[in-house]
Amino acid sequence: MPVAAAQVLTPAEFFQALPLKTAPRLPPVLRTFEYWRMGRLMKFHYGRTDIHFEAWHHLRSGRLEVGLHFEGRADLNQTAFEFFRARMVAVKASLPKAELEPWDRGWTRLYETLPAPDLDSAVLDVAADLLAAYLATLQPLVEEFIEEAC
Repeated sequence: MPVAAAQVLTPAEFFQALPLKTAPRLPPVLRTFEYWRMGRLMKFHYGRTDIHFEAWHHLRSGRLEVGLHFEGRADLNQTAFEFFRARMVAVKASLPKAELEPWDRGWTRLYETLPAPDLDSAVLDVAADLLAAYLATLQPLVEEFIEEAC
């Protein structure tokens, strides 16, 4: 039986569907995220916009980034880097392709990318699975980090 081709989506369609596809893949306690879209990226958070999860389509490289971003004060971002660096063995047990790095403007990100030359229904399913894995794995650690550092 032939497999149906993935349906190409506009960025608006893709990012409108992403939170709807992600939420059911999460435990009920994590389905209450807030989100907003800016062009080819969407940010998800649980009350702190400076600490958020992100799905970002890098059009030039044809990749979709899914990750956790710390985009607050430089000292907080550095503390987050150190906190997560000490836990990367545990993080990689659930997210084996995750990479942690200091990033632009003194930020920190823990992320991975996947092939996405086009935003289509197949990429949407993979992205929703991956984003749900990041939220389920990392949000409990984010809460621990906030309790310790903030």
